[in-house]
Order: sequence, then structure tokens, then C-alpha cells
Amino acid sequence: MNASKDPSQDPIARLKDVLIVSSQASEGEPLCAPEHICALALSGINGGARGLRLEGAANIEYVRKRTDLPIVGLIKSKNVSEEDKLSKVYITASFEDAKLCADAGSDIVALDATPRQRLDNLSLEETISRIHKELKVPVWADISTFDEGLKARAAGADVVSTTLFGYTAQTSRDAEAPPDFDLLERLCAELDCPIVLEGRVWHPEEVSRAFELGAHAVVVGSAITRPQLITKRFVAAIPANGTSGRSDAQSRKTNSQNAKSDTSKIG
Repeated sequence: MNASKDPSQDPIARLKDVLIVSSQASEGEPLCAPEHICALALSGINGGARGLRLEGAANIEYVRKRTDLPIVGLIKSKNVSEEDKLSKVYITASFEDAKLCADAGSDIVALDATPRQRLDNLSLEETISRIHKELKVPVWADISTFDEGLKARAAGADVVSTTLFGYTAQTSRDAEAPPDFDLLERLCAELDCPIVLEGRVWHPEEVSRAFELGAHAVVVGSAITRPQLITKRFVAAIPANGTSGRSDAQSRKTNSQNAKSDTSKIG
């Protein structure tokens, strides 16, 4: 489904060859408020992002008022625990969730397109059909395997994304596992719709590789908008003794000299 015959107004066409920033924060995190999500989103735009992926109707509505760039909207179910996310649908798990996204200003609605049971018991095909007919917006299918991608496209999805690779029981991977470029390449070769690389993208060279393989767009989230996860990666790089083999006295002396000579970096 195309939102418009004019490519300049078609949100999917506008996302061709661009970086999309996913600006999200989980409930209880310091950045979990519409104004903070908006600040992250606008910062991404200032850096060159030309599309946004946003979660939650309040966040979508707040950011919609401040940018006309394409927004891929979704709703995450608060009734699914972290432990159950490997086995249950939690991304736009019902038609009502999709309607909330569209009503809030989403140009595209993202949903879980795995074969798992949806909260309203509608099939994927039924859900996509209703979104097209009643909400009149394109559907972005989050999948984890090649077979899911094929079935999502057959069900009417307008975009297929690798979002859920590594986050289902079938594909579960360690948090540090890279994107599945083999999956991306197969999807690009076999499907007649835009394919997006999303999930586990931490390095610029991964973005380059995705486009070389035929990706329509690339979504980056945690590596840009999740400060606590970025910080954890740096903390994990600290040597076990914390001083790289130098004595504590040497470290304290160096730190003191640095603090006196360069106060511009404080904060």
C-alpha cells in the first residue's frame, strides 16, 4: 500500500537510503517522558537522521507536532514481562494498538509479524487488511526469520524489517551478537518490497554493509538513544584492575593534572 502516488509524500519512498533513529525508553527509565523522547529524536534529526521510530501514542503525538519527517509508530504491551517477550507478541499486538499509533500521527504502523498469537486473536493478514482499509497507513512488519518475512509480505505488509531477529525463542542470541546480514541479504533478494535492517546495529560499518546488500533503510536505536546501554559498553571495557597496569598513585596524579588543565570537559 502506498500512502500517496506522489513519491515526495509517500513515507516509505521518503525513507529510501536513509538512517532512521529509534527514540525509545522503557517505563521507569530517566528518559521515559515525551519531552525527553522528543529531545532524543530531534538530536538524531540534527545528526542527519531522516526518519523516526517511536513507541507510545503520547510520544508519537508530542514529536509529530515538532517534525514532518516520517514516523514509524508502535505500541509495546505493558502486560508482557521481559521474560515473556521471547514467546509473546508485544509490539502493536492488536488492531486497537495500531489505531492508537495512526491517530497519534504515525505515517507507518509497525507491528509484530511473527506467527505468535496476537492479543485480539486476529490473524496477521486480518490485522494488516484492517489497517490498510480503516487507518489507511502502510504496515511495517517486524520479523525474526526469513520464513516470517515471506509470510508477512504475503499477508500484505508494505515493509519487512529484521527487528525481531535475536528477540524470539527461535532466534534468541546474546546481547552482543551482531545483525543477521544473511537474513537481510535473503530478504532483499527474494521479496518485492522494501527491506529494513533493524536490531543490534552498533557500528557505522554495519550501516554501510546493510545498504550494500540492498537495504531500503537502516534503523539504529540503542547505539544512539539509550545512554545507559552505551555507558555499560564503556564500563565493560575497563580492565579488571581499573588502572591498565599503572599504580594507583600514578593514576591519581594523572587524573589530578587532567582535571586542572582541562575543565571544559566537565559535565
